[in-house]
Amino acid sequence: ARGYLRSRGYDGELVRTYRIGWAPDDWDQLARRLKLKDDDLRDSGLGFVNKASRQQDSFRGRVMFPITDERGDAVGFGGRILPGHEGSKYKNTSTESSVYDKSKILYGLHTHRDGIVKAGEAIICEGYTDVIGYATGGIPRAVATCGTALTEDHVKLLKRFSADRVILSFDADAAGIAAAERVYTWEREYELDIRV
Repeated sequence: ARGYLRSRGYDGELVRTYRIGWAPDDWDQLARRLKLKDDDLRDSGLGFVNKASRQQDSFRGRVMFPITDERGDAVGFGGRILPGHEGSKYKNTSTESSVYDKSKILYGLHTHRDGIVKAGEAIICEGYTDVIGYATGGIPRAVATCGTALTEDHVKLLKRFSADRVILSFDADAAGIAAAERVYTWEREYELDIRV
């Protein structure tokens, strides 16, 4: 995991700033270490009970990005598969709970809120590494949705941080175009300057 992060240009300081971690490629290492009740493991999104009635980790063989709320409290996780492992490229906490509602959470908001307030704008992109890439490029005001489309709740959240300009930096695929079209309906209602 460290080798992969270094190959992407992530030094120790950057890893500590974004609290990037690692999930070993093991079926139940985290579950055995946490020793949670089945319901608590499932409700946290960190694991589940498999068909053999054994606790199993949700994230394996991944670089882990903690997803925090606007106060900086970890409420979920996103994991990027490491090279040589099988599975989807990105995986997010799938269970919505009282603390994690992906339609109301933006990755990077806590870390970049000062940059958003200072510039009066937020850049919304698709992934964790995109958010970090903007920051390392000297633009510390990017946030990302967590495996869901941009919602009205996301827009309201950004307005609380004085983001009057919203720049959409989505992929130029069908999903990215659809997301951009949806946001224009909120432009007038929330007095936003929306750019793509």
